[in-house]
Amino acid sequence: MRESCLIVASLLMSSALVAPVAAQEPGSGTSPTWVADVGPIMAEQCMNCHRPGQIAPMNLLTYGDVRPWAPSIRMMVEERIMPPWHADPAYGDFGNDRRLSDDQVRSVVEWVEAGAPRGQGEFTPPEFASATDGFLLTGELGPPDYIFRMEDGFLVPPGGPDINPEIMVPTHLEEDIWVQAAEVRGNFNVVHHNVVSIIGPDGQYASTGRLASTVPGKQWDRFPPGSGKLIEKGSTLRFGLHYHPSNEAVVDTSSVAVWLVRGEITHELHSSVVADGDLQIPPYEPNYESRGEFVFDSDAAITLFKPHMHYRGKDMLYRLHYPDGRSETLLSVPNYDMNWQISYEFADPVPVPKGTRLEVVAHFDNSPDNPWNPDPSVQVLWGSDSRDEMMEGWFDYQVELDEPITPRHLGSGSEAL
Repeated sequence: MRESCLIVASLLMSSALVAPVAAQEPGSGTSPTWVADVGPIMAEQCMNCHRPGQIAPMNLLTYGDVRPWAPSIRMMVEERIMPPWHADPAYGDFGNDRRLSDDQVRSVVEWVEAGAPRGQGEFTPPEFASATDGFLLTGELGPPDYIFRMEDGFLVPPGGPDINPEIMVPTHLEEDIWVQAAEVRGNFNVVHHNVVSIIGPDGQYASTGRLASTVPGKQWDRFPPGSGKLIEKGSTLRFGLHYHPSNEAVVDTSSVAVWLVRGEITHELHSSVVADGDLQIPPYEPNYESRGEFVFDSDAAITLFKPHMHYRGKDMLYRLHYPDGRSETLLSVPNYDMNWQISYEFADPVPVPKGTRLEVVAHFDNSPDNPWNPDPSVQVLWGSDSRDEMMEGWFDYQVELDEPITPRHLGSGSEAL
């Protein structure tokens, strides 16, 4: 993550040096302005990452923040580098598609060409930009109902290899809760990712699976209307953390905030993964293939996909094989980037009848031609360190309940643990 941000920052600074912004001059009033056009675009697509304490290398909240970077921003949006989105548009219909429209790109380009005019009036950044608790969803959903936080801070020493602890966080819940949205926060100077899973009161992984996660390029987990993820009373949350040390000692006290379902629940959400723990990528292999599958044992509907690999990850594809013999590709990520691990959320859940087989196919590049490759001369095995590899095709799916549920917490107030 840090390497990616530094490279992007270098690109931006380089282009800013060679293409300075022209002095703003009074315009005809027909060109786009920051207040009326560009500010709203960035509020919708950019400010989640480009704000204090987040992973992007500069703030883009105000006109004063943005104007020095205008030529660089033009280059990044014209070449479709930002906002990051790596899915092949030929497959899938995703509700969280972050790509700028042609009209939005044109507005940014014309704004820069006109000298980046500020415009009349005031532009107000979105509410999450000034959220004191660090949770982006607070501005839209209000304060979270629960915040589950590490009881002790974790000291990440300066330098050295990545650290991958598993930290258990008790919920102290005295009743079951159904979650409609969750957001994982931490000290992003060192947190590369944190996958929060549910351990049931019996000490086993709950059937719900993963609750939520934070990875580069992802802000939150939100679930379709009428569905929720169940956390039973007495459960514990497992924080699967990946720390990438910085050049100074940092204490992290990660947390996950949850917002409860505010209506009738018709579907229970589950999270699962297609994984290949037997990876054995040979030295200098440019196109190692890995496959896995999951068979649905009941009627369901897929709500999202989230590919996960490390530095040698090259591409990943999700394909359905239906019981009637049909096959359908739902997601293809032809140029995987570990630095931006995006969740691809379907605009509408994709129905899958019982017996449908979900196939995940991934390729890895362990050759010297891979600029991210730590060492092409070694055999690469499964492991949690970024210099190892993982093939994990995460996905969420919902299953219809026999009877709708009206949760007991409906209308309950906010509480922080």
